[in-house]
Amino acid sequence: MIHPVTRRPEHKRSFIPSLVEKQKVSRLVHAIKMGWLKQKKKTTDDKNPFYDMWQNETVELTKKSKAHIAAPQEKLPGHNESYNPPPEYLPTEEEALAWNEAHPEDRQTDFLPKKFDCLRRVPGYENYMKERFERCLDLYLCPRQRRMRVQVDAEDLLPKLPKPRDLQPFPTVQAVVYLGHESYVRTISVDPSGQWLASGSDDKTLRLWEVCTGRCMQVIQMAGVVESVAWCPNPSISLLLVAVGRDVHLINANLGDKLISSSTDKLLESYVKPEEHKTSSLVEWTVANDDEHNNGIRIILKVFKVMLLISHCKLWL
Repeated sequence: MIHPVTRRPEHKRSFIPSLVEKQKVSRLVHAIKMGWLKQKKKTTDDKNPFYDMWQNETVELTKKSKAHIAAPQEKLPGHNESYNPPPEYLPTEEEALAWNEAHPEDRQTDFLPKKFDCLRRVPGYENYMKERFERCLDLYLCPRQRRMRVQVDAEDLLPKLPKPRDLQPFPTVQAVVYLGHESYVRTISVDPSGQWLASGSDDKTLRLWEVCTGRCMQVIQMAGVVESVAWCPNPSISLLLVAVGRDVHLINANLGDKLISSSTDKLLESYVKPEEHKTSSLVEWTVANDDEHNNGIRIILKVFKVMLLISHCKLWL
């Protein structure tokens, strides 16, 4: 208790061990004598928990291969920095005047030696903080590791361009010319077989060519400028999509195998116009008339929005 109620000394029985603790101690002593309780033996072969990672390293570091660089050491003070230097280290009036007029970078020393009678008359050094700061910068910015600088020539970094004659084969001679369009050709497309070529121009014509010979096989007059042409990727169907303004024409080219052309017509003739006419805000399907049918046009899709790309899978609006 910090503040006891009475100052009466504690009773003697408070210093006598209790009977319960005496019984516990006697049981432990009896167990040790009978050999039931064995003490742990201290092993002398305790393994060191620490080990050297490079213990089995066979490479011996030599002085040249050591990459560590020690920190720069300060220059030891000389006689001119003493508070009582010898007379030969004290500057004359002319030397002191020349030192004051010189630029700080041109001076040989950063101070002028002065003489004092005793050490207690030496004043505080005015450049002490500046020199300590520069010393800290030397320790902070000095290199700590030696690295081998790679000598690389700037010309070796530039790739060597091959000669044009080594890049052959490539077309060096004009072989085929497709003549016929009278204006700017906007789009071309090659069919999956690679035998036929379709081209659309600003002269409002669609021309079908034979790729190998350059012969114009068919000329189809359109209602406007042909903006895009695309062949059907299915080789079993001779179908061509042509975008003119906001209309997309499905055209049977009638080139090559007649069986393919007839199967294409059967596929397009299977289109049945629904009885209940439902107006759509995107596209409207119509069957071509007789004059358009003679030119190969089978179905016309009228799109009510500006088309960006035509495809046989989707119409991108």
